[in-house]
Amino acid sequence: MVDVKTADRELQTYIRPQTFPVAIRMLKPGEEIPERARRPARDWKKLSMSCQVIDMARRHGWTIALGREDHICSLGITAIGFDKPLPIYNVGTLCEGMYTETKAAGQVSEAAIDKFAPGEYACVLVAPLDRATFEPHVVCVYANPAQVMRLVQASLWKRGGRLASSFEGRAVCADIIVTTMQTGETQVILPCSGDRIFGQTQDHEMAFSIPWARMEEIIEGLRGTHQGGIRYPITQFMEYEAKLPPRYMEVNKLWDVDKGKAGLTNRDRVVAAYKRSFADRVPVYPIVASFAGTLDGLSIEEYCTNPARAITAMMNYYERYEPDVVLAYNDLAKEAEAFGCQVKYSDYVVPSIERHVLEDKTALARLVMPDPQRTARLPGFLEQCAALVKAAPPAAMGAVAVGPWTIAMLLRNPEMMLLDTFEDPQFIHDLMRVTTDFCKVWGDAILATRIGLSFSEPTASISLISPDNYREFIAPYHKELVDHFKAKKAGVTTHICGTTYPIYEDLIGCGFTTVSFDLDQQSDPTLYVDQLTRFMEVSKGRAVAIGNVDATRFEKATRAEIDAEVRRCVDAAARQSGFILSTSCEIPPRSNPEIVKWFMDAAHDYGRYERVLG
Repeated sequence: MVDVKTADRELQTYIRPQTFPVAIRMLKPGEEIPERARRPARDWKKLSMSCQVIDMARRHGWTIALGREDHICSLGITAIGFDKPLPIYNVGTLCEGMYTETKAAGQVSEAAIDKFAPGEYACVLVAPLDRATFEPHVVCVYANPAQVMRLVQASLWKRGGRLASSFEGRAVCADIIVTTMQTGETQVILPCSGDRIFGQTQDHEMAFSIPWARMEEIIEGLRGTHQGGIRYPITQFMEYEAKLPPRYMEVNKLWDVDKGKAGLTNRDRVVAAYKRSFADRVPVYPIVASFAGTLDGLSIEEYCTNPARAITAMMNYYERYEPDVVLAYNDLAKEAEAFGCQVKYSDYVVPSIERHVLEDKTALARLVMPDPQRTARLPGFLEQCAALVKAAPPAAMGAVAVGPWTIAMLLRNPEMMLLDTFEDPQFIHDLMRVTTDFCKVWGDAILATRIGLSFSEPTASISLISPDNYREFIAPYHKELVDHFKAKKAGVTTHICGTTYPIYEDLIGCGFTTVSFDLDQQSDPTLYVDQLTRFMEVSKGRAVAIGNVDATRFEKATRAEIDAEVRRCVDAAARQSGFILSTSCEIPPRSNPEIVKWFMDAAHDYGRYERVLG
């Protein structure tokens, strides 16, 4: 038979409990108490209880003898058999109102507690297992759930099956001692309220009681399961590749680039910005639509109406300048045209609406929802998106659609719609309902080509409407739109022309992942706000910023002027990441190609993170 020191050593080896395993022996009347055992009433002049002295033994390493004259807990006195149960106990009064609703339920609970016969035993003797000078009846191990699991596994090593234990959340001394001795079986112990209060058992602790007669079997079970690969501390599967925060992973990529093991694509730079990390330089692109067509000798109308030529022109533009973002983008009139508006083309400026279909408000009821696959130029734009994705330039790719407010303004007539904000706000909401529903369908069709999605809202500018107008008539629909695509795991970019800084918090609140902005258009120079700087202050990394080199300079500017604009933007935003250098708006169709090159060169040079971050 195993001795107490060997048993303790094996438990320490395989279970590693935080406190000492406790040897417990029930002494019969007249059985000798070890001389060195402490007696609560005699030695401390205080009464104690079973759970309390067990916890003293496991924490302090003391040997303690607890007799009737030392005991204060009526539940423990009754369970251990130190005194006979009184009627107040048997009728359930001690449970009523605390553990059970009624006396009847309390009576059932009291009857369920295992008990020794009154007078069967005279003393509870406890000691740390390795210091016990007696043969225990029970060994109790307090442990965490994983350690208790190991003891359960050891208990079933020879027998198999399941280990049955039951719990009442009261009188844990009965579970530890009485039940274990009466059944001769190991028990999983759920410490009771008293054990937690007076024994100071912690929330993470459970207990496991072992009849001494089964200790050798338990030790054999611990050894066997250990050899079988079940260990404590629990072994963890470690043969995986960790997924670290994006910023950490970007550093690894930069090391590989530095050592010549890998290269950075244009798309990598944009992805780094979205991860709030850094590549080798600030990602950069000018907002380009018809300019790509004019480079290829196309008229603006040809570029906007011939998808095949448009994609060829865009790819030629990409090969020439290698921007980090390339767009499927022709003009902002195609959506209104699909609702029935008439488009006017020019050789010098972007297309515009010549005839609005809702100058008579009653026509709203007769509007037909455009079909993205069939109506006007919409199918051609989807063809353009798909062709760009198929061409697969190593850049980030996005499509520019028109947002619901701008579509509504182009359908109605901007001047008349501004009057409607005062005279007929319900009409605006009715119209926004139609255009928002269309934008969902339209955006779904664009995303189906596997390209990124941006909604341009030039007329949502605070240069044109008030911040209150934005919050009342636009923000609810923007949020609805963003939430629609977020549910499809697609982030949405927005671009708004002119002054936007008064609604930055609103745009972020709508959930836009990226905000592209123009220059402030305050008429008073003393009130002018650098919108890029302001956005970085307001957003605090909650959205990616795109902007905002003055697009009007691309027809006529000096190289020094372009350099100065690039430096202004890089200095304002690049240090914080979450920034893509771009233009304040679409560059004019007849922009000077040399100026575009100056812009890209300046960005590549001044936007190096090695310089930006010092």
